[in-house]
Order: sequence, then structure tokens, then C-alpha cells
Amino acid sequence: MRLRFETYGRLSRRRDNAVLVFHALTGSAHLAGTYDEETFRSLSPLEQAFGREGWWDSLVGPGRILDPALYYVVSANHLGSCYGSTGPLSLDPRTGRPYGRDFPPLTIRDLARAQARLLDHLGVEKAIVIGGSLGGMVALEFALMYPERVKKLVVLAAPARHGPWARAFNHLARQAILQDPEYQKGNPAPKGLALARGIAMMSYRAPEGFEARWGAEPELGETYLDYQGEKFLKRFHAESYLVLSRAMDTHDVGRGRGGVEEALKRLRGIPSLFVGIDTDLLYPAWEVRQAAKAAGARYREIKSPHGHDAFLIETDQVEEILDAFLP
Repeated sequence: MRLRFETYGRLSRRRDNAVLVFHALTGSAHLAGTYDEETFRSLSPLEQAFGREGWWDSLVGPGRILDPALYYVVSANHLGSCYGSTGPLSLDPRTGRPYGRDFPPLTIRDLARAQARLLDHLGVEKAIVIGGSLGGMVALEFALMYPERVKKLVVLAAPARHGPWARAFNHLARQAILQDPEYQKGNPAPKGLALARGIAMMSYRAPEGFEARWGAEPELGETYLDYQGEKFLKRFHAESYLVLSRAMDTHDVGRGRGGVEEALKRLRGIPSLFVGIDTDLLYPAWEVRQAAKAAGARYREIKSPHGHDAFLIETDQVEEILDAFLP
């Protein structure tokens, strides 16, 4: 197993300043900073298309909430993704060819186990664990599987169980890929992947945001979705999308633990913070609030017209929320 990861700062002598950050479905290990030209050229085409700048750059850096002078911040690309970690693009040792559709199915618990192996490799015994969306699901499972390794837990815009509403969006996105003849011919970036991204974007954003941005020219909302889909074709791989979206659908902290509420009660010994978003259509605020209550955790809410993606957009609010919890 190979995990592509980045670190910011140094592990303290006491090994007590680590922060492990988990990314969302199509994120990468590149959490913060801007790649220099030499590093950028060494990346795969998909990673180059992802961009030079980190996906949460405004929260990690000197003077920011995750200051490398204070913390040893670790961010790894999830198992199954297409940005350097073992996934469908990796070579199958049995054939010498990429796994492709033969890559084995994964669960959220598999992703958490991989991250625990990374901490072993880095010599980190215990960390603050932070994740949003898919990353929040991994954070929850990590805390339940390895409670002794979690100093504090932060779950942003993620449920305790991937329910029928969220699964329905994933199903439609996968069908857009699977029913595309180009995908069946082996195209790694079929037009169906662009449509899948458009469907997903409808769950990541909210009516308020669309109205505020394109109310005067509503057709531009459609153009935006088409643009996002075309852009996505250059930076992600269909097989990784299928693998990770199916992994999300396995998410249920209550499986094998006596149900969701009983599982969440196990987190009461860990200082925890759950963050919902008032306009989140994918994982509604009530769902996150309910999980926080069962876990005996703090609950805060981001106010935004941008829907689910607000945890990536409203970084000032996220920083304020984290600042009151992390010290």
C-alpha cells in the first residue's frame, strides 16, 4: 500500500502536536501552500490539473489556525484516489497493468486503517483529527477504531451514516458514468464523468447561492455546471470516483457497534466538535447536530448561501470555530 502525503511543520519532541486532516471525495494530499515549478512539473497530469495551491491553504500557514510553527500537520491522499495513493491507477502486481475496474472495493473503515498506518510510519501516537465531508466520515471512523490515538476530533459537514438521500446522489452520479458508452470502451474520463460532477455539484451547492450569483441570468447556472464538469475531466479518474463514492455508501458508524447512537456514545471520552452548515442539502445541519448530541460533542454551524461546500469556502468562519476549540 502506498499513501501520498504532505506534512507542514515538525513533530515536537514529545510527539504531541500532530494534526491529521482528511480530505473530501475529490481532494488531494496538497492541503496548503503553492508548489514551486520543479515540484509541479514532477506531478502526474491529474495532480497538475488539480492545481498548484492547496485546497485549504487559507487555514494552514504562519499565523493561521493550523500554524506549522505550533502543529505538525499531516494530509494524505485517500486510498483509492488518483492523486498518488494506491488506487485504480496503480499497477496490479499480478498483471503488471493498472488495476482499473479490478481494484478491490473499499470501505470508510479501510480508509481509516490506511491513515493509521501512516501515523505509525511517521512515529505519531496521537493526533488531533479533522475531516470534512468524506473526510469527516473517515475522521469519525478513525476515532471509533483508534480512540486512544485521538486527542481531539473535528467533524465538518459529515453524517454518522450515509443515508438514502446522500446515497441517491451517489447512485445518479455513478449511473452517469456507467451508462456512458465511452466508459464501457475504457475511456478514463468519459463525458459521463462530467455529468456525474454536475449532479454532485447540485448537492454541494444551494439554491440561495445560485440565486445570489445568477438570479439575473439564470442560464449561467447551467453554464457553471457544464464548466465544472469539463474541468473535472482533466483532474479526476472515473474508476477512482466509482471506488470512493461506493466507499462513502458503506459509511455507518453503527454497523457492528449496536447502532448509530450506541456507537457515537463511545466518543464521549474524546473532546469533539461537529460542524454543520445551515444550507447543506447533502448532509443537512439537523443530521450533523443529531450526531453531535449523541456523541456528547460541541456543535457549531456555518452560516452560508453556498451549501455543503461552505466548509471549503467560508474559511473565516471555519477558522473562528476551530480557534475556539483547538487550543
